[in-house]
Parts: sequence; C-alpha cells; structure tokens
Amino acid sequence: MKSPYVCSAILALSVAATAMPAGRTRDSRVTPFPAIPGLVSSDVYAVTVNGVPVWTEKFRTHFNVSKFPEWFIEPKTRVQQEIHQASFSCEDGVEIAIRVAHPIGHAAVRPLSRKIETLVSGGTLTFSIPGPEYLVVEIDSLPPLFLFACSPEWEKLTPSDPGVHYFGPGVHRPGYITMKEGETVYLAPGALVYGGIRARGVGHIRVTGRGILDGAAEFSQMVLVENSHDVQFDGVMIRNGDGWTNTIVNCDSVEYSDVRVLSFGPAGDGIDPLNSRHVAITGCFLRCTDDCIAVKAPQRGRNVDDILISSNTMLGYAFSDGATIGFETNADSITNVVISDCDVLQARGGSRVEGHSGFSIICDGPAVISNVAFVENRVENAEEKLFELNVTDGTKYGTGPPGHIQNILVRDVSWSRARPIIIRGFDGAHRVSNVIFDGCTVEGKPLRTVREGVMQIGQFAGGVVIR
Repeated sequence: MKSPYVCSAILALSVAATAMPAGRTRDSRVTPFPAIPGLVSSDVYAVTVNGVPVWTEKFRTHFNVSKFPEWFIEPKTRVQQEIHQASFSCEDGVEIAIRVAHPIGHAAVRPLSRKIETLVSGGTLTFSIPGPEYLVVEIDSLPPLFLFACSPEWEKLTPSDPGVHYFGPGVHRPGYITMKEGETVYLAPGALVYGGIRARGVGHIRVTGRGILDGAAEFSQMVLVENSHDVQFDGVMIRNGDGWTNTIVNCDSVEYSDVRVLSFGPAGDGIDPLNSRHVAITGCFLRCTDDCIAVKAPQRGRNVDDILISSNTMLGYAFSDGATIGFETNADSITNVVISDCDVLQARGGSRVEGHSGFSIICDGPAVISNVAFVENRVENAEEKLFELNVTDGTKYGTGPPGHIQNILVRDVSWSRARPIIIRGFDGAHRVSNVIFDGCTVEGKPLRTVREGVMQIGQFAGGVVIR
C-alpha cells in the first residue's frame, strides 16, 4: 500500500477549493468554524458535514524532547505528537463524510459505546450522528481525527457588552487574562487566543464560546482560579499549556460543561479541582498526557465535598488515569464524589504506584475518602490496571500520615480488556473498607467473585462485595 501521505497536497487543495466563507453554508443546520490564520490545514483529512466542507486543522507539537524530565520520556512522548481536529456546530442529526488519500482498510469511531455504524467506500468514511458529539476517528495508521460537533451558541455576546472580554475570529495574544467580579471571557468560533486565565477571590465569572485558548506550550497552569465561587467554563477548547491545564483551588460552585481539553507536555493534567466543593464536570472531552480529571486536596483544613464527573470522554495519552482522586489527599475528608456515564478511551503509563488505571483512588495523605460512586462507566483500553483503591504511606507527594478509603460503590462499570483490579490498604489502622462491585463486566463477562484473576485484594482491605 502506498504511503497515506501520498497525494496529500492534492487533498489539501481540494479542501481549500471547496471551502466556503464563514457563515455561508448549504445547510442551515451546520455551522463550520472558520479557518484560523497561521494554523496548518490538514493534509490528511477532508471533512464534510451534510455536504458542507469543514476546515480541519493539523496540530503537531514542536517540543525539545531532550529537555523533558526523564519520567516523561517513553515511546509515545519521545516523538512529536500529531492530531487533526475539525469543529462545527449542529442542532440535530447530521451525516459526516471523511476522505483520505488512500483506500481505507480499518476505521473506528470512538467512544465505541455510541455504536456508530460506518460505511467505507474507497478512501471515504461516512457515518451519521444524532446531534452534538465529541468523537475520535481512527483510520488505519493515520494520526487521529478529533471531530467536535458542538452544540449551537444560544447566547450572542458582542464586543460592547459590559464586563465582557470579547475575542472574535482571528488570532489574539493577550497573555494571562485576569478576571474581575462578574466578568465574562468570550471566545468566538474561529478565535485563537494565546494566553491563560487568572482569577482570585471573585465570583460569577464565566469563560464561554467555541474558540480556542492556547497555551503555546509556554503558559504555565493555563487556567488558575483560586478562592472563587460561581465559576463557569462552557464550550471552549483549552489546549497546549505547560503543566496542569485547569487548576481550581479552594472554590465553590464550579461548572465545566462541553469543554475540550488537549494537553501534550509533561504533567499535562486536564481538570484538577483542589480543595473545592460543589464542582460539576460534564460533557467534556479530555485528551491528556497526565490524568484527565484529578480531584485533589493538597491543603490541610479545606475539605472536598460534592463533586460530579459525568458524561465525559477521556483519552489518557500518556501517564494518565481517566478520572482519579489523589494523589494529594491532605484534607480531613474527601466525600460525596460521583463519577458516572463516562467513557475512558485509554489509560496508560507509569506512576508512583506502578501504573495508571481507568479510574482510581490513591489516598496519599491523612484524608478519609468516603462515599464515592463509580456508576455506568466504560473503559475501552486500560493498559496497566482497570481500577485501583490504594492507601499509601502518605509520602509519595506529601509528608503523611496515611489515610483511609471507605464506602465505595462500583456499579455497572465495563472494562473491555482484562487487567488487574487492585484494592490495597496500608496497615490495620489505615484500610480500604466497604467496597461494593455491582453488575460490572470485564471483557464482556460478569465480574462475579473476589477469586477471579483480575481481583487483587490486599490484607488491609475488608468488606469487598461483588454481586
């Protein structure tokens, strides 16, 4: 078979020739996002939605790999990472056609739980979706295509609206944007904003739109919101920062909805609520080089309560869980956490407890972690471990002492491949206790007893029930 990049120039020209000006489409139900000046158009994929051409970006990292920390260097990260992404909005069902420059052998549209039926004809893949959806399209050995079918923007903000930092289509370089009480940052479709968000001690702030906040691999902790309340992020893409991407510290009433997070460098966590309460992360897409979502409590005296992580798609590219509680667990308590209806496309890489998992709780500090429910989740590929509950000595990232994990429900969770489920306390006084697995499956087979090969239960774990 010829190289998939043969004729890529012709493919790119064909996309450019059929592209239409922003706002003009042949189907009012589809609004392609404008091409962004200075970004590279895909030479691999040509995408149409209901016959409307959609601009597709080729994104490739330009890291100096020799400067990476030793722990971050492995086969997937010692080379430049490449993705392609196409973004548009739609209200209801659409038909998508993706064309490449060679006959397609294998194709998949993930999450697999969507059960999307595909049709291949030569070099064209077609399928339909019922409405807004965030998908990963894989064709043969090509770089992945991220297809972001966003929900429409029902609220129309303008540059003259009071309290609004407005960024229209095009490239902007504001650096860090410091938000004040009641302010909104709006990124229009087709906007590329190089910088980050800063907020401290404020309330009723919002970051919204369908544009891109880009850290240029230089802006550290792209989003850092501290000691604030009533915080909302909606619809935007946040990508390519240095280190943790979204850090929420000691906040109340925080909502991330339909946000797309892409990270590529070391310690590239997606969304990290720290010592926070009443946090909802729903409908988001996270492709990360460290944990996609990590609930933490590094500060003592500031407890974590009421966290909802629901209906998210998570791809842990390297050194990543899908969603985890820990490592840093120094508060008195972390309680009332629900992780539901999520798809983990991949979890992989090493860690300080011998590998990452689809989902985990790593109690590395004195907290009592309790009342946590993992419900109706799906894990497609967990390379190291399926699930882990682990009480450490408390010194992996902190100074100890150990803590406790108790009252955990794992219900209707499916794992597509067999790997270990690890439940491990530290000693007789720092245990994992009262864990229920209900209706779970591994490789399509019911998880029935603690004696099955996937279950690895240590001596300081008790009250583990499988039904």
